[in-house]
Amino acid sequence: MNAQQQLSQIPIQQEHVPGAQSVRQWRRFSQYFVVFLLVVIPVSGLFRVDMMAGAFHMLDYQIWFADMSIIMGFWIMVATLLIFMYSWAGSVFCGWICPQNTLSEWANAMTSKMLGRRALMMDITGEEMKVALRKNRWLNKIVLGISFLLVSMLFAIIPLLYFFSPAVIWSFLTLEPLPEAQSLLWIYSVSILVVLIDVAVMRHLVCKYMCVYRIWQHSFKTRETLHIAYDESRSDHCENCTYCEDSCFLDIDPRQTVVFDSCINCGDCVAACDTLHSKSKKMQGPGLLSFAFGQSKPGRNGLTSLLSRTRAATVGAVIGALWFAVGIANYQPYVLLADKAELLQGMNANDYRINISNKRYRAANMDLKIEGLDASEYTLESNDLIWQTAGRKDVIMHISPDLKKGIHRFTVHAKAGDGWQDDFTVYYYAEGMAKAGG
Repeated sequence: MNAQQQLSQIPIQQEHVPGAQSVRQWRRFSQYFVVFLLVVIPVSGLFRVDMMAGAFHMLDYQIWFADMSIIMGFWIMVATLLIFMYSWAGSVFCGWICPQNTLSEWANAMTSKMLGRRALMMDITGEEMKVALRKNRWLNKIVLGISFLLVSMLFAIIPLLYFFSPAVIWSFLTLEPLPEAQSLLWIYSVSILVVLIDVAVMRHLVCKYMCVYRIWQHSFKTRETLHIAYDESRSDHCENCTYCEDSCFLDIDPRQTVVFDSCINCGDCVAACDTLHSKSKKMQGPGLLSFAFGQSKPGRNGLTSLLSRTRAATVGAVIGALWFAVGIANYQPYVLLADKAELLQGMNANDYRINISNKRYRAANMDLKIEGLDASEYTLESNDLIWQTAGRKDVIMHISPDLKKGIHRFTVHAKAGDGWQDDFTVYYYAEGMAKAGG
């Protein structure tokens, strides 16, 4: 009896299989929730790259590269936590989180629905797509193409949200672009093209042959890492059956997985085998495939084994978190600088530029005061500064050419309305009247 005959004899009276369907449901929830987060994170202001300021936008704050403790602490913490996840759950990122895989699975489902399952058999061999005879209609192909284009147009917006504010994106989409959105048309077009090529052509070929990130994850994988286990003691149930292999969109035989394979722990094969066994009168009991963490060494439980394999990552995560916390505690919402302004147009050697940056995306005001010089010896363009949002402001300070020859020390005092204050000391050499006059 071949596989087709065996499958045809399976009664289909059960609609819900406990355990099997839950894997699929939880994975779908995880995938869609990640896509939701990818949109919410930049829109809410939790994280975005401020291209104009050359800084990271986190909540209401600008994070500069000068805020080294925050940046390095954050990335060390995230990187080591990811390593912890790889060592524990293997390539689960690809199967449950990766947006590219989510798009690829959706594209596979649409292709199967519109053109038939055989149309999914694409590989680097260059074989033509095999469309089912009953679905080989132009209407099906047009609907599929339009679906790919619309989804590409939708997903192409997501990366733009990380570099442009929601207001700029909205102005572009409503055909009333703000000045900051003038270049968005070309960027958006390229983004659409990239996503369209991915969903229409590449899909899981990226996972199989191009994804460097998958290889990086596998470098932390061992037999104690989460993987698909096969119950060989009941291998007679698998005679002439390839249902689990057919359910794998990466064309893997889950009964023969090894440490270094392309499995992404999606669990579809586990659900497929459980479903088949639950509907078969001959094959009693649960499926032959399951998630497993391998065998720990004698004398160690699973938690001890995990901690021993992730000790370095755990230490790194703690160090990163502490460094990040120190950076947050010492964060300065304003930056005060003062330097020579003679390189600016219309300025001379007696002029100084006082530069103040507001690093918070909220309204602020600040008072400036000069100490060390008499009021008659300098002129300050403004004593009061007002911001509506984050940004930089320059105040020009003109020093009198009549200042006595020699080195003069003066201090710029800045005090914000929220209580923040800082000083910047400048040493100025005055050449005196005689030399200044020639």
